[in-house]
Amino acid sequence: MEITRCKHRVKCDFYGCSNLADYSFSTKGLIKRDLCFCQDCLKGMYECISKMQVPKGIESPFKLNKRLKKDEK
Repeated sequence: MEITRCKHRVKCDFYGCSNLADYSFSTKGLIKRDLCFCQDCLKGMYECISKMQVPKGIESPFKLNKRLKKDEK
């Protein structure tokens, strides 16, 4: 999957949006054609996805070392 800039002038694929698309979303053959989004719809979709899927922070190796020392005692 990848998101790229639209090379052609097409309409946004979101229902009710009449803007021209700026970005296209390709699934490399899983969906028959690329989905095209304007910048406003892409930002809205990003905000909705970010509420559902939040990346986890990386655990510091220093904390891991402290936990290992506690287990040894």
